[in-house]
Amino acid sequence: MGVSIAVNTDGAKPLSRRDEAYNFIRAYITRTGQSPSINNIMAALGVSKTRAKALVHQLAVAKMIERVPGAQRGISIPGLFRELVLEELRREGYVVDKDIMAGVPCPQGHLPLIAILEHIPALEAGDLHATPSDRRAANGGG
Repeated sequence: MGVSIAVNTDGAKPLSRRDEAYNFIRAYITRTGQSPSINNIMAALGVSKTRAKALVHQLAVAKMIERVPGAQRGISIPGLFRELVLEELRREGYVVDKDIMAGVPCPQGHLPLIAILEHIPALEAGDLHATPSDRRAANGGG
C-alpha cells in the first residue's frame, strides 16, 4: 500500500525528512480519509520505527499535525479539510476566501458601483413598505 511522496525536481534544496513525513501524512489522509499508522510512515519513508515516531513528534511540536493521545491512527492536520474544499472550489472556477484580496480577478468582471443617494424621496401613500406613521408624515399629517 504505497503512497507516492513528492520529490523535489526543480533543483532546489531537497525536502527534509520531516517535510517528507508531512507530505506523506497529508497525501495518505487525503487519499484514504484516515490517518496513517507509524508503520505506514516507516514503510513509506524507509526509516526505522523509532525514526518515524520521532518525525511525527517533530511535526506535532511544530504544530503541523495534531495527535490524539493513545490512538493508533490519531494524526490529523489542522485545517486540511477546509484547504481541500477550497482547492476543489478553485478548480471549479470559484473565487473564494482571500482570493479577492490577493488580486485574483472575479470571473464576472468588475461590478458597477452602487449609486450614492443624495436625496431620499418622500414616501408615497401607496408605498407597500411604509409604516402608517410614515404615510401620515408623507401626507403632511403629524
